[in-house]
Amino acid sequence: MKTITKVACLLIAAGSSLVWGADQRETATRGNYDYELWNQDQCGTATWTIPSSIGSNGGTFTANWNGTKNILFRSGKKWGSNSTQNHTQIGNITINYAATWSTSDNVRYLGVYGWAYYTQSNVPTKRENGSNATFSNQIEYYIIQDYGWNPSSNTDLCGTNSKGSSTIDGTIYDFWVCDRIGQPMLTGSGNFKQFFSIPRTKKTSGTISVTAHFNAWHAVGMYMDGNLYEVAMKIESYTGNCGSGSSGNASVTTNILTIGGSLPSSSSNPSSSSAVPSSSSNPSSSSVASSSSQAKTQATTCKTPLITYPTNTVPSDPYTACFKHTNNKCYVCKIENEGNGNTCASAWVWNGSQIESNLTSGYWYQEVTCPTSSSSSAITVSSSSGGSTPIKSYSPLVANKTFHYYSLKGIPLGATKPTKSGVYIEKHGSVVQKIVVR
Repeated sequence: MKTITKVACLLIAAGSSLVWGADQRETATRGNYDYELWNQDQCGTATWTIPSSIGSNGGTFTANWNGTKNILFRSGKKWGSNSTQNHTQIGNITINYAATWSTSDNVRYLGVYGWAYYTQSNVPTKRENGSNATFSNQIEYYIIQDYGWNPSSNTDLCGTNSKGSSTIDGTIYDFWVCDRIGQPMLTGSGNFKQFFSIPRTKKTSGTISVTAHFNAWHAVGMYMDGNLYEVAMKIESYTGNCGSGSSGNASVTTNILTIGGSLPSSSSNPSSSSAVPSSSSNPSSSSVASSSSQAKTQATTCKTPLITYPTNTVPSDPYTACFKHTNNKCYVCKIENEGNGNTCASAWVWNGSQIESNLTSGYWYQEVTCPTSSSSSAITVSSSSGGSTPIKSYSPLVANKTFHYYSLKGIPLGATKPTKSGVYIEKHGSVVQKIVVR
């Protein structure tokens, strides 16, 4: 075992040591696991012990801290700023974990942690309190398992309403988006969003179906669809005071990160596959035992006749039903996204309410070859009243890439991006996508 110790500005470390301004950052690699210690403003004393090699319990570690302001210990997989894949392209992600910890710090988190990016069209322009602000495309995300202070209690930073909730791995989680204004991020300091899954029941061991959280966030408008920077098991403690008040210790005794394979049909009973199958930035998928739902065969051809999409009813066979989009491409339901109570037989998959964002992000619809004689069905977006209004025909993309905006009912709103908070359709040329204005 090797110990990384940091006292004031003196560092004895296994791995590498980097100083970002006034902060201290320690990194090390063991097998396929990337370790990191981050200590804001180099406050107090922080020590951790990491294994010399990875055993059957994965990326384990122990940690102690005293007098720190904001301290993070984590172990997982880091693709970094050179990542070229979003989480759907990387594959299904799960973590089996067990931990014990003790701290007097009220603001403390045990759970999955990482950074990712917005796609450019989804970078927010408003704070959660409704005021205008300029934000980075960076997202700091948390899938919390155990905690002290609930971040959603800060209504100025997080607003007054959660984005939604879902039962994942047998636990009900509430989803929140919060603001970090002028705070440390991947590139210096700035404004960025935080995504949270906050459990109603705390726990310190079990399975975390990470991809199920990402998909559930997407379903409620939390679009973390850019490249994935990292995924890790993390201990965090925060007091905001340097040199006094903070103290604690933690032991992560199991941290088995699995990347690849298909999303299980039930996130409360995830299938198992090999842990972190590759140390490359593009891990190959490993096999996952099929459940009764995943036993469905993925359609690879377009069944005729084409269905009229969207429809107010689920097709008689949602696993083979095929529709043609206005981009002249044909699609079937992608069964690998099934899970968390959602299947290809779910009504929302076929009612068109999320078609554009799901197509853009690679969710739920898989492209297949169109029949040679197929004709395009009009794409419409369901209205809140249950009816639907066609999105109007658009002129071809011009040289200056003129954008047009529409309500979810297909009502034209002009060429200026809406400023009122809500979800809209953005169109330029043949590209149609859903955007969120905050």
